[in-house]
Amino acid sequence: MTQRLLICIGAQKAGTTWLADYFRAHPQVHLPPVKEVHFFDARFVPEWCAKYEEEMLAEFQRQIAQLTIETCGDPAIQQRLHAMLLRFRMIANPSEYLRFMSWGAQGLPVLFEATPDYSMLGKEGFQFMQEMHPDVRLIFLMRNPADRVWSSMTFNRTHNPKFDIEAMFDRLLEREDFMLLADYGRTLQEAQSVFGEDRIHLEFYERLFDQAAVDRICRFAGVGTKSAEISTRSNASGGREEMPPDMRARACAAYAHIYRAICGRFDNDIPENWREDMARYGM
Repeated sequence: MTQRLLICIGAQKAGTTWLADYFRAHPQVHLPPVKEVHFFDARFVPEWCAKYEEEMLAEFQRQIAQLTIETCGDPAIQQRLHAMLLRFRMIANPSEYLRFMSWGAQGLPVLFEATPDYSMLGKEGFQFMQEMHPDVRLIFLMRNPADRVWSSMTFNRTHNPKFDIEAMFDRLLEREDFMLLADYGRTLQEAQSVFGEDRIHLEFYERLFDQAAVDRICRFAGVGTKSAEISTRSNASGGREEMPPDMRARACAAYAHIYRAICGRFDNDIPENWREDMARYGM
């Protein structure tokens, strides 16, 4: 296979959907029908991610139930259902992953998927990812940890009005999956132990919405640059509610080691709002 496999491994609420939307419109990049494939995380972090298999099956059953004589011949519907069937085949046969990713690609040079929960993978998961294809490259987007967790929680409340941020905040900060999703330093260490630094592109959410940043990503992907809709956001949390200062302080305290790790890795060349939080909360 001569196509490159480009995978955005996170972070959650750090621009992954926006980047996927950008690449979906790119003439040299092919994406599967779903943005989040959830193949590697469901396999290697099943305690947190096996639920996605059940959700996909439920969605497949829902779409089948809605079929009518008039709609079952619709090529678009047939294509989506066929793609979902290919996705289910990966459970028993991992080699079906590449078949799913390349189905309909028509020779485009880059296959792309973005599943933020891949940031929870350890070395074993990244080794399996590397062995899947001869040319794999990773993109990892990082966002101020306090802003990222607040965006995640407000997004959950948008989709579930009963979600009580105040009641859940501290519990979620300490929960293993939330910590894995937030621990950029751990993710980078595990991924780079397998892929090295040259095959991983790092970008900050705070700098992503700039044509120069998008051009850097395209060069890393090995495709031509394309104008980006910089002013738009995808899958954004509802409203522009500010994070309460007391919650921000608690989030920064919980994630202080992450701020310090990334600051050290980038020789303090981190976005201004990261530096402000580090100064404000004594990191």
